[in-house]
Amino acid sequence: MAAGPTSGGTLDIAVSAPPTRWAPNTGPWSTNELQAARAIYDRLMIRDVNDQPVPELITKAVPNQNFTVWTLSVRPGISFSDGSPLTAEVVAFNLVAQQNDPSNAGLLAPIAAVTSPDAQTVVVTMFAPWSTFPEVLTTRIGTVAAPITLLGFDPRPIGTGPFLWSGVDDTGVTVLSKNPNYWKKGLPYLDAVRLVPIPEAADRVTAVLEGKVGMVAVDEPRQLERIEKTPNRETLITVIDDRNAERPKVNIALETGRAPFDRITARRAVALATDRSEILEKAFGGQGAIARGMVSDTSPWFVDHATPGRDLERAKKLVEEYTKETGLPLTFRLFVAPGTTLERVASVWRGQLAQAGIEMSIELVEPATLELAAAIGQFQALLEVGFDSSNPDAYEPLFRGIPAEQAAVSGNPTRYINPLVTKSFADARSTADLTRRVDDYGTVQEQISLDLPYLFLLQIREVIVTSPKVRDVTNWSSGSGTGGLGQDNATVSLAQVWLAR
Repeated sequence: MAAGPTSGGTLDIAVSAPPTRWAPNTGPWSTNELQAARAIYDRLMIRDVNDQPVPELITKAVPNQNFTVWTLSVRPGISFSDGSPLTAEVVAFNLVAQQNDPSNAGLLAPIAAVTSPDAQTVVVTMFAPWSTFPEVLTTRIGTVAAPITLLGFDPRPIGTGPFLWSGVDDTGVTVLSKNPNYWKKGLPYLDAVRLVPIPEAADRVTAVLEGKVGMVAVDEPRQLERIEKTPNRETLITVIDDRNAERPKVNIALETGRAPFDRITARRAVALATDRSEILEKAFGGQGAIARGMVSDTSPWFVDHATPGRDLERAKKLVEEYTKETGLPLTFRLFVAPGTTLERVASVWRGQLAQAGIEMSIELVEPATLELAAAIGQFQALLEVGFDSSNPDAYEPLFRGIPAEQAAVSGNPTRYINPLVTKSFADARSTADLTRRVDDYGTVQEQISLDLPYLFLLQIREVIVTSPKVRDVTNWSSGSGTGGLGQDNATVSLAQVWLAR
């Protein structure tokens, strides 16, 4: 058995579907696409082992005194896989391209200008203070691609990352080959990574158990349970499960600008009729955890203002109160994207609401239509998965707006606007004091728990499963030399991974 990293070999990763969008400025990536992107591209900043932003393609990010100007110093000596140099002009081009991506419009709205005064310096000027701007640079927004990739002039994704896109073979497998000129010397160890499409979750787990692939991300509850019950599991696979990480949350967005959820009575009624424990057991087989708010309770930003547990009698009284107020029964439609687990959640929840006298119908809506309905506010309730950011600042656009004004198209799907929430997000962006930020985000969590524009149900469990031969999956270093966050949104760094012989 190898005592240390050895070079060579190919890692097969099972994915549900091949990546279809490679450019980082074309909207959110799926988990498959995000994992592929981590092989092809690098980011301006990454998250370290303490889940804090640290420089990667830049050497530092320095704000002015009031956080309205950030100066980024581009790391010298880095080239793209096509040989073109990474310069400040290219980094600025990437940030502007991200601004022009409609999916980023809300989050990047504070940016007034991006300039490159010299070959190694980028200056980002804000309309308002934004002390948490480095957080954004650790996400897809901070991913740097060659301009021809951003413009769509070349079908090949071109980045500065450890692997090169080599095409798709006759079986639909995407092949990524070693970048011989990667800027982190001695890396990557692997000769190639192959993304093997296997549509069914059960088949992907079978493939890794049987050694047909070396890695797979798993979040489907039944497959998580299957992995736990596998005999002699330790000899067959390695399970990487960071239970302290910020987890995606199953949540229900309630449109507070239209009936019935324009009334707090209705929102509180459905909240008190909800039994999260039953949903966890019946829909998720106990795989996951109850969500106590928009922030995971393992997060340093978490402040406990959880919505009260189920109280069926109080829920019934609120339903009666709603009927007296409006002369109508409490009924609504729930939009949910087709998918076994979320459909089960909807079914269990419908039964719970019925016990309180609330009639809810389920309407299956394709993801693109669901996204449009959220943007234009044409829904009553929407079941979704989200709220997985390491920093609550990312959620600011979800609560942005002007009281008494309802925009036709908005990044605030619930149309919930609370001046105290707005002020708290703005205050958090104006300071580097972590204690003050905790207080600000605590206020946000408190107001949301009181006003209930969202019901947070469960935290999804995500694990990475590998063959025992796959080594150093979570042991990697940033360009600054600090250890990187091992598991990030069900993806891992691939530059340092090696295969034991």
